[in-house]
Formats: sequence, structure tokens, C-alpha cells
Amino acid sequence: MGRSWGEKRMRVEIIGAGALGMMIAASLTGAGHEVRLVTRTLEQADAIRSKGLLLSGGMECSAVAGDEEQVTLYPSAVYAYDELQQDNGCEADAECVLLMVKQTAITDAFAAFVGGRIRADGRLVCFQNGIGHTEALSRFIPASRMLLAVTTEGALRHSLRHVEHTGRGLTWIGALAPDSPTAEDNFFQKKLQSQLQNAGFAVSLSNQITSKVWNKLLINAVINPLTAVLQVTNGALIELPALSPLMRSLYEEACGLADKLGIPIAPDLWEQVLEVCRLTANNRSSMLQDVQSRRRTELDSITGGLLVKARETGYKLPTHEAVYALVRSIEQQWETQNS
Repeated sequence: MGRSWGEKRMRVEIIGAGALGMMIAASLTGAGHEVRLVTRTLEQADAIRSKGLLLSGGMECSAVAGDEEQVTLYPSAVYAYDELQQDNGCEADAECVLLMVKQTAITDAFAAFVGGRIRADGRLVCFQNGIGHTEALSRFIPASRMLLAVTTEGALRHSLRHVEHTGRGLTWIGALAPDSPTAEDNFFQKKLQSQLQNAGFAVSLSNQITSKVWNKLLINAVINPLTAVLQVTNGALIELPALSPLMRSLYEEACGLADKLGIPIAPDLWEQVLEVCRLTANNRSSMLQDVQSRRRTELDSITGGLLVKARETGYKLPTHEAVYALVRSIEQQWETQNS
């Protein structure tokens, strides 16, 4: 008799306690999974250990559904990154590690740390925006044990322990190296899909995950840098007629690069760009939030990632080069002021 992937809860480690990491950790905890959450700071780890994760909003699509407007959930364990760097007896025994940090956090040292958190038969699932992070991670983790995830779930972090599920979305998961999957690979993906669905998420498996990653990359490359430069919300981009040719130029250049690389792009992706602007009209993009908080942005993994691929293939992206220079100049102003 074949194994049933829904019959057993997973032992999951979530590295990264931003909005998405906290929301997924809370939902999986509510669904009965053994969840270990790894935070960047000791302050956040202490807050969650003492008072739990506070999840609000979107409760109708969560495993903790009910009449509550918010619920407090306690993961099985919570550690700060620095605590796990020490010998504290916390074994690297996770069946599945969900990597929820921004690309800017993935240094070689951090990638080595992540590789050490996965048990021998475990898998790493990467939720990062943009491209380039898998190259850094694959120096420490075999590509055959890595999966990519693309999600449109909405989450907003209100405090060190409070996260709001702001909108239900879709999540796609697929193998980084999809050729010749083993029976174990297929079993793991189906089990992960089942358990995330059990926690309230709409999840599909994809053997075209690279295309999904690039579709989201192109949307981000059109929206995020412009909002950061202009200091406007997503909706303002389609309310300002003068921006339309610039947005279209960014879109068409990126589509041309994807075509040269042989990566399929959804035929209605331009409409998706406009729809994202409409549906998230009042939202500040993550790049705008970083600029306003004077944090390093994910420019190098979004626009910069496109420029790297363009240089490798001899393709020209003049509009993206100009936008990259504008955002980078904003970052350099802080560096100069802080030096």
C-alpha cells in the first residue's frame, strides 16, 4: 500500500520572522504541525516565546478558523539566529526548512548556516523575491534538495509578535532541479502541498516553477523600483499617465530578456502588472518600505538580477539600467551620511 502524505504532521523549521514567516508559522502551528521559528533578533524571539504569535485577519482561510478576530499561537520552539550559532542542543532535524528571509540576508555565512539546519533527507523551500539566491545557497545545499516557492499571500507585521493575514492568495511550489525527480521528491512535494493546504493555503505544484519565479520577478521589476524612486504607493503608478510609457518600457525590456533565455512568460502578464497596482493600490512596496526605513533594498536581486542575466547574454536593458542607478543612488546617500 502506498504512503499517504496527509497522514502525518511535518516537522518544519521557518527561518525568518518577517510578515510572511510569522503568518505561515502561526497557521502551521494552528494546524498542529511541529514548528520551530528562527528570528533575526533575540528581542523578537523572547517576545514570541513569552507571549506567542498573535495572528489576526483572514481567519476564514486559516486552519484556526472561527469567530475570533485574532488568536495567539505558540510554535513548538523559537530561537534567535545567534542562539543557533552556539551549541545549544537544538538539533538540525527539520524535515522541511522554509526560508523566509530577504535576499539581502543571504550571505555565504548565512547560506552555510541554512545548509546546516536541514537533516540528511530534508528539503529547503525558498520563498525569496527575485533571482540569484539559489546560486549562493547551492554552494552549501544540493540543488536536488531545494524547492522554489512563489506566493501572493498578503501579510503585514504590526509588532515583534503580531502579524495580520491581509489577503488570501495562491502559492506555487516546484523543484529547483525538476529533471528526473525521484519517488521521494514527488512524495515530499505532495506531502508539503497537503500540509500547507491543511493550514489554509491554496497551493499548487508546478514543474515550471522557474517561469513562475520570472513572472513575479517581472511584476516586481516594473512596480517596486518606481515606487521607491517616486515615494508613492503601488496604485499611484497607474494614476499618473506620464508613467505609463516608462512602465511599459520596463516590462517589454524584461520580457525580451526572458524570451532570449527561453523562459515562458504569461501572455497576460502586462494586465497582471496593472491588476497588482489596482488590487494593492494603497500598499507600499517592500522596496519603498526599505527606502523609507533606510534599509538596504532588494534592488540587486530584482532589477540587478535582470541586469546580470542581460550582461551574460549580451542583451540590453537601458531603462532598467537607469532605474537601477536611481535606486542605488538613494542607497549611496545613506552610506555617505553614515560613513
